[in-house]
Parts: sequence; C-alpha cells; structure tokens
Amino acid sequence: MMDILFGQSYYLRFDPKLWAAMQPYPPLGTLYAASYARSKGYSVALFDAMLAESEEEWGAALDQHRPRFACIFEDNFNYLSKMCLLRMREAAFTMIDMAKARGCAVIVCGADMTDHADLYLQRGADFVLLGEGELTLGELLDSLTGKSSQPLHGILGLATNAEYRIPNTQSSAPEIHPSSFILHPSHRPDIRDLDSLPFPAWDLVDVPRYRKLWRERHGYYSMNMVTTRGCPYHCNWCAKPIWG
Repeated sequence: MMDILFGQSYYLRFDPKLWAAMQPYPPLGTLYAASYARSKGYSVALFDAMLAESEEEWGAALDQHRPRFACIFEDNFNYLSKMCLLRMREAAFTMIDMAKARGCAVIVCGADMTDHADLYLQRGADFVLLGEGELTLGELLDSLTGKSSQPLHGILGLATNAEYRIPNTQSSAPEIHPSSFILHPSHRPDIRDLDSLPFPAWDLVDVPRYRKLWRERHGYYSMNMVTTRGCPYHCNWCAKPIWG
C-alpha cells in the first residue's frame, strides 16, 4: 500500500490540437509536490496523465497502489491558458469520483481549485490546497497522519468541509466525516526560497517514453524545467492574480 498517489488532470489526449503537435512534457508541478512529500517520509507514486488514454488508467493506478491519499494536481506548468481549465476540471471531477469510490482521502491543488474550491469540495474532494501547494500539503499530511498535532484550522492555504479521525493503523486511510464548516485561512505567503524545495521526482516519470515520442515525431528530444514562479505580465484573461 502506498501513502500517496499523485496525478494531474491534464490529459494531452483530450486536446486534439496539442495531441497532433505531440510535444508532451512531464507534469513538473506534480513532480515537485511528490518530491516534497517524499522528503517528509511519505511513500509516493505517480499517475502521469499526459500520455494516458483516459481516466480509466487513473483507476488502474489506484487499484495498483491502493493509496491512503489521492492527490490530484492541475499542474499549472503544463497548460497554455486558463481556457484549458474546463476540460481539466471535468477530468479532475472524474478522478475525484474514482478515488472516493476506493476509499481514498482526496486532496486537490491548482488554479481552478483555488478559484472554485467550493465546487471541488461539493464534488467530493476532502481538501483543497490554495495557491502553491507544497508546504500546505506537508502540514496537512502530518496533521492527518498524527505526525503533528496541528489542527486543520491552523494550516494556512487550506480549504475543507471535512472533519477527520486519525486512523488506528498506519496502513488505513483517515476517516473523513462531512461537516458544516469550510476553512479559508489567510493565503499562505509565496515560497521565496525555491532552492529549499527538493528537485522534482524525475525517477517517477517514464522518461524513455517521452524521449521516444519526441524523437519519432520531431527528430530531437526536449524536456521541461523551471527557474522561477510567477509572471511579470498582466494579461486580463490569465490566472496571474492567483499565482502572482
């Protein structure tokens, strides 16, 4: 049994134009979150939706790893504009349903989740990470597993409408009990020292598959990296107000 199965809701297959262009990149934001969780002592696995055929492969990954927590990222490093979000929201809703049906506690994170936390909570997500997710995720996991005594209302950048009960064994998921409250604490400050985060968990990615697709289609191989977060521009239609 795995502690956390990470996945992202961007399926290249669902975007005919970009699927035809075939320039796939691994889910960098999700890899950062997985690496951070692993650095805190949690076992992690990755479902990479970028090259998946459908959400059914997410279901297969859930059955394979049997995680206590299903952590679904929108992965903001991989889409070109917020116009992609509606399809990603639909995929995330399906992924939430599949994880809940298997008894997982569901954590979601992304720009659309931050904008519309209430929609994701109503759909079945137990916790929404607002803004940058790594630090909030770490504190949430420690609280849920009993590694810390920090209460949910003390975690910055967290929205939830669930109460929880610490499990009796390390192998079982926390019991989630719906309640009437939703927490929207103060926005967690941006992470100023990005070097404090561990490198992305590249070992979770099927890099040879990416290399093969790039070389077959384009004759060369490209991978993604990020050296900063945020954007200096002010486009009215963008998600910049969320991410800074």
